[in-house]
Amino acid sequence: MDAAFLTDTDRDTLRHSVLCSAMNDGEMSNILATGTVTTLEANSFLFEQGDPAKNLFIILDGWAQISRLERDGSTTLIAAFHKGESLAEVAALLGRPYPGSGQAMTPLKVLSINGSMLLDIMQNNRAILAQSLASVYQKLHSLIEDVEWLKSRTIRERLAKFLLDETKTGSFGNEARLPYSKSLIAAKIGTSPQQLSRTFSELQQFGVRISGQSVVIDNRTMLKSMLQKT
Repeated sequence: MDAAFLTDTDRDTLRHSVLCSAMNDGEMSNILATGTVTTLEANSFLFEQGDPAKNLFIILDGWAQISRLERDGSTTLIAAFHKGESLAEVAALLGRPYPGSGQAMTPLKVLSINGSMLLDIMQNNRAILAQSLASVYQKLHSLIEDVEWLKSRTIRERLAKFLLDETKTGSFGNEARLPYSKSLIAAKIGTSPQQLSRTFSELQQFGVRISGQSVVIDNRTMLKSMLQKT
C-alpha cells in the first residue's frame, strides 16, 4: 500500500484501534504494506451479505453499519461503527461468508486488511489475539445490552438513551449530528419511522430539539431523570 494515502491522523487512529494497539513496529509495517485504503460515499457498500470474507476493515474516518437482509425482504440494522473500530474480523479470520452487509452511513475511509495475513501475525503475537477477542467480546456485550433494552424499555426510553449516548459531553446545550438517518434510528430502537417522529415530539418536554440530522439536548440531567424514574 502507498503509505502516502495515510495521514498522520489515520496513523494515530490505527495505533489506538483495538486491533492494532498491541502491534509492534514491524507488525504494523506488514499491515500497512499489504493493506488497502478505500474511500466510499454515503450508502455505498463495503461488502455484501453472503460474499466470501477475505478482508476485515478498520474505520479511519466516518461511520459504517452492518445490516442483515431477512427472509421477508426487510432489513435489520445490527450495529453501527465509527472511527477506530473494526468490522468483519471473525468472518475474515475464519474465511466464512460475511453474515451481513457493510455499508457507509457517511463518507467513509477504511483500511482493508487481509484476514489470513492478520491470522499469521496473531500466531506470533498472542497480545494481538487477545485484543481481537476483546474486540469481539465488546461487540457481543453491546448487542446483548441492545436486546435487553429493546425488551424491557418503552420506545421513548430507548430513544432517550440513544440520544444521550450520541451527545456525551457537558450538561447543557449538547448538540450532535446524528450519524443515522431517521429510518435507521427507528430500526435501531425497534420502532417505525412514524412512531419515531411522535416520540421525538414527546421528548420536547425533556429539552430535546431535533432539526434534520441535528439534535440538541438542552438539559441532559432532565432527560436522564426520565430514565431513572422508570
